[in-house]
Amino acid sequence: MGAFGELMDDMDLILDKLSEVDIICGERGVNAEILILGGAGLLLLLETHNRKFRPTRDIDINLLSTNDEEGIRKVLKELAIDVLDGVVEVPPIEDFREQEKFRIEDAGFEHIKVFVPMIELLACTKIFSKREKDLQDLQDTDLLDICNKEKLLAMVNEYKDYLINPNDPDLNYHQLLRILKQKGL
Repeated sequence: MGAFGELMDDMDLILDKLSEVDIICGERGVNAEILILGGAGLLLLLETHNRKFRPTRDIDINLLSTNDEEGIRKVLKELAIDVLDGVVEVPPIEDFREQEKFRIEDAGFEHIKVFVPMIELLACTKIFSKREKDLQDLQDTDLLDICNKEKLLAMVNEYKDYLINPNDPDLNYHQLLRILKQKGL
């Protein structure tokens, strides 16, 4: 979907797009398990907690498994859904696969299974980013409020050791304790 896609500001719009994926997969005999990341993942998770998140223009996914990798990648490309294969430095991509996940149920998908990582993993993608938009998400949304603080801080403590340059002053990581204090967490 990229930066110029339609604005999605609630769970139904994301699920509609995923329904398109499911229909095309059915037509082509493709089955897949996908993990929703980024703003779309946060929108889905926060809405399940009756919280709002800013609109997003794209759906970023990680492919967990499929019976036809070339086929699913073609479907996703046709629908402008981005497959992120190891784009983020931390958390490591294997943690997205191995950690606890929330399955999107009752969406009527027959050919795809859709998962969202636990909220603390999604928060870590914002914490270890340098993007201003991610810093604003940490400060201005309920993302950190619904995280398990102990679990989040343990993950942050582990992941900071994986960074190529943990002293980079532009990392949002260096603002985390200030943000938690401001939020009273």
